[in-house]
Amino acid sequence: MPLLSISTNQKVKNEQILLEKSSFFISSLLSKSEKFVMVRLFDSLHMHFAGTDKPCCFIDIKSIGSLNPSKMSNSICEFFSSEMEIPTDRIYIHFQDVDSHMWAWNSRTFG
Repeated sequence: MPLLSISTNQKVKNEQILLEKSSFFISSLLSKSEKFVMVRLFDSLHMHFAGTDKPCCFIDIKSIGSLNPSKMSNSICEFFSSEMEIPTDRIYIHFQDVDSHMWAWNSRTFG
């Protein structure tokens, strides 16, 4: 783990490149092995934010520890703004710290 979910109303031109860059970025930001990082992308969604359907993005990050929202929010917004050409004020981020006993991989929980 962690799990990074990217939802946007934009059409992502090269999904695979964004997935690869996002995986490396989150792995580095959280100091977690990329071996355990999962990234999923939902693009071309019907989304409405701040009264318009202009480009927007919702980032959901779940991790067992390593989250520091106040220190990470800026770099996350800047990364996705740059990669997807979405203004930072049109990006929401949800952080969720998951208890290790509530996350499983390879048939067993992490805690």
